[in-house]
Amino acid sequence: MLAKGIGFLLAVAYCFYGNFLIAIIISPLLLAFLKNEIEDKKRKKVSIFTEKFKEAMLAVSFALDVGYSIENAFTEAAIDLEKNYGKDDEMTREFYNIRNRIRSNENIETVIEEFAIKSNIEDIKYFAEVFKYAKRSGGNLIQIIKNTSSQIQEKWYIASEIDTMISGKKMEQRVMECIPLVMVIYLKVTSVGYLECLYGNPLGVVIMSICLVLYMISIRLSQKIMNIEV
Repeated sequence: MLAKGIGFLLAVAYCFYGNFLIAIIISPLLLAFLKNEIEDKKRKKVSIFTEKFKEAMLAVSFALDVGYSIENAFTEAAIDLEKNYGKDDEMTREFYNIRNRIRSNENIETVIEEFAIKSNIEDIKYFAEVFKYAKRSGGNLIQIIKNTSSQIQEKWYIASEIDTMISGKKMEQRVMECIPLVMVIYLKVTSVGYLECLYGNPLGVVIMSICLVLYMISIRLSQKIMNIEV
């Protein structure tokens, strides 16, 4: 990620100012680039974690259907997760931790609430709040778990369909982000001197700086448009 960011910074310095040393001055762009990459990876991680939680809740719901208690249903879900993702998977470890804490006679709603806080994912927090309220008020926990898992599943399917529909557009977005840099490099290589008036003088620096600001704004706007939250 850092190498990618440095490459982007050097390309911007060369294209907009014709000098790689300018990368030192515009180095804050590297921080913005890394922040954006980290946010993107975080969104992907949350999506994968939510998908696994959805599958775990479906396993819990299925176990409840065949007569398991709520505590044993979470145990069965942990076993299913281990079969699908392995024992070292993060979600598998979390559900085994839930199982072990339940076996130690800890309150199940407290265990789930702490798991939700640790995950910091809205869907899991929502489930924990509903579960805690139902447990304390004597509601139908089995039905609540089924309904909640069904809602999470529907939400995940919608998000997955949206992601599939715009995947082609995201690729186009990434290509469009590179086109200005490619065009400048192409002109500098094939038409030597054509862009020289924009480098090495105050007016050229101002013009290219304005172009750089507009370029970064356009990238940020395109990313916000593509990041559709469900």
